[in-house]
Amino acid sequence: MTTLPLLLLLLADLGSPLPRVATVDKGRALYMAHCSRCHGASGIGDGPDAALLRNRPADLRRSEVLDAFSDDKLAERIREGKVMRFAFRPESINRQAAETEALYQFLRKLPERSWKSIDAGEQIYYVRCTPCHDRYGHPEPALPPGVTRRPQDLSDGVFQAAISDRELRSLVRHGRRGMPAVLPRVTEAESADLVRFVRLLSPGYEIYDRFCSTCHGPHGEGATGALLTGPAPHFAFDASYFRTHTSDETRQAIWHMLEDKTPTMPHFDDTLSSAEVKAILRYLRSLPRLPSGPSGEHPTGEAVP
Repeated sequence: MTTLPLLLLLLADLGSPLPRVATVDKGRALYMAHCSRCHGASGIGDGPDAALLRNRPADLRRSEVLDAFSDDKLAERIREGKVMRFAFRPESINRQAAETEALYQFLRKLPERSWKSIDAGEQIYYVRCTPCHDRYGHPEPALPPGVTRRPQDLSDGVFQAAISDRELRSLVRHGRRGMPAVLPRVTEAESADLVRFVRLLSPGYEIYDRFCSTCHGPHGEGATGALLTGPAPHFAFDASYFRTHTSDETRQAIWHMLEDKTPTMPHFDDTLSSAEVKAILRYLRSLPRLPSGPSGEHPTGEAVP
């Protein structure tokens, strides 16, 4: 699941008839997917996870680290990673409680999902929708080229509850106000697949995809993929699992999993090749350096790239 966007980017380069997933640089796409939660969308160390870490992530726009080491050395260090300890703060506990509930709600619905249709919709989404809505449904701070109105956050529960499947299918086929129709125009069957994947988008899905799918499988079936370094879990998040585990037992297991996990830099070191890390470094080196000042703060008037 996590490598599909990269595969589609490569296919686009090889002359695939599919539209390019991103007219954005590959390194930027990789950076946004794997690094921005800590280092921030613009590389200044202000990502959404930064406040939860004891040591603030590096401000890559002011730091000398990019100049001090070669790409080969940086790629080696990044892929090896280092331990990043969470700070014991009230906001960390509140965040963990919210993530536990979001993940539980996502897991609970896994046995009900139509995965063949969802997987087909996922491919359409990555090709047609990620330039505006990003990988997990919430758009990047910087608007895509030619877009003047901030795209809808598809992972927002209020939005998901307020719109019907029929309205979503019509939206992706015909567009509405600030949102253009998905082009080339999708068929009725493709729109149904796409909507089923969009219904997956949520905070729980993002947590599961980032932290759990490598061991538990993209559908909760238990992983057998090449990225698995240890034995696969002996259970699946299927109907049988939820018949034999109460909601409190499942939530408690999730809480301890989130509590025990020790994040590293990067979180996905097993999924990035040396070439992909170097693509990220090329993107970072392309950003204008910022004048010295307080780390994590934008100088007055600077536009976030």
